Amino acid sequence: MTSDPDLKVNPPGAHRTEQDRRRALWAAMFGTLIEYYDFYLYALVAAIALGPLFFPQADPTVGLIASFATLAVGWFARPVGALIMSLVGDRLGRKNVLLITVLLMGIATFLIGILPTYSSIGVAAPIMLVFLRTIQGLAAGGEFAGALLMSVEYARPNRRGRASTATTFGQYGGIILANVVLLAVSLLPEEQFMDWGWRVPFLASAALLAVGVLLRARVKETPVFEAARKTSGLSERPVTGMIRTQRRPLLRLVGVMLIVATATAFYTSYLPAYAIQSDFSASAALAMSLVGTIVGFVVAPAAAAASDHLGRRRVASIGAVLNPFLVWIAFESVGQGSLFFVIVAGVLAALAQSLVLGPVAVWVSEFFPTRYRYSGASIGYQVSSAIGAGIFPLAAASLMAAAGGPPHFGLVVAYVAVIAAVSLVAMHFSPETSRATFADLDGDEPQESAGSRAQGGRSEDPPTTGPTHATRRKVDP
Repeated sequence: MTSDPDLKVNPPGAHRTEQDRRRALWAAMFGTLIEYYDFYLYALVAAIALGPLFFPQADPTVGLIASFATLAVGWFARPVGALIMSLVGDRLGRKNVLLITVLLMGIATFLIGILPTYSSIGVAAPIMLVFLRTIQGLAAGGEFAGALLMSVEYARPNRRGRASTATTFGQYGGIILANVVLLAVSLLPEEQFMDWGWRVPFLASAALLAVGVLLRARVKETPVFEAARKTSGLSERPVTGMIRTQRRPLLRLVGVMLIVATATAFYTSYLPAYAIQSDFSASAALAMSLVGTIVGFVVAPAAAAASDHLGRRRVASIGAVLNPFLVWIAFESVGQGSLFFVIVAGVLAALAQSLVLGPVAVWVSEFFPTRYRYSGASIGYQVSSAIGAGIFPLAAASLMAAAGGPPHFGLVVAYVAVIAAVSLVAMHFSPETSRATFADLDGDEPQESAGSRAQGGRSEDPPTTGPTHATRRKVDP
């Protein structure tokens, strides 16, 4: 086999073959597909079934809010999972985390499929549901960053956006698969669906888990991480070191990601629930989500690839500006009362999410040097997910109820507009990194460490040799 010449930008020992690159991309994509199938399957079932099954004492609106509260638990567990997995990812490698996350997610999802409901065991049922949702959140917390870094750290320097589409395809593929399987079982008579049909998609995840573990066990560690390990470029305390020396990049990343997380929650969980509240069937709501996700499956990778040429900031900013308008039109479309316009609403909601997800997904991997990359990307991504996606369905349902219910959605659109404004400010102050190599990004670390020492702190790790000042300007805001 011949080593890939495009990887020679890395230090000696970092080379991988083209076969290694393809295997890494497949492992990243399929593993992410499993994670997002499992995680968003719960979000979809929460919108149509979990309320009456696990919170039957509440009226329909309160039951929906309660089911969204269990959904939020998973999102709030994700930063904790990110923290735990980061300790492994930046010290022992990306591959090890990816095996742990896919196993945790698959086991928790299968157990939800066999969980007794409130009618069988009473209050223990929602307690166990919350516990398993927490396990899902912990697994998801470490997944995205690991899969993303597995793909982009294998990529050619000018094609990281294109390489990141492996995880993007996995995300949308998992959501599409969850929609397809749940849509199929939702066609059962309602009594059968509520009795056992909703369990089938959760139980089916066992087959996906087996394939995912097999793929990830065969992949090699990323060349960038291996190079850092061979040159003693890793951190002994990646999380504390990242927080001490990378606070500004971390805060910027959280701000940039807020609109992505909010838009994701809107189209995957809140909009289907809104359609059902507007007297559409569960099948119609799932069809809306499915068609929209197929659109996102195409648009998000295209936006990521475009960011290689136009820049991460420019493409992401366009998506952030368009988000509140697309959300408003999606609500209006549902209000038209026809299945066609409900499908249009799903397409618009997916556009709102995919236009920002595409460029931001790869941008996440470029905010931090190698020794802190897993910790920074994972913690920043999941903190913003908890704030954005964790709070949004609950807040939107509460705002809608306070306004009088459908079709009074003005407060929800205003909420999205505020989040978009915060993300636009963060994007403005974030570095443009589309043309920087990982060596350039590592070269910014001494500058951060020097800043930390100037504030009276002590550098967590010895600085690495960085690029010249002229090279650093490539990644400055």
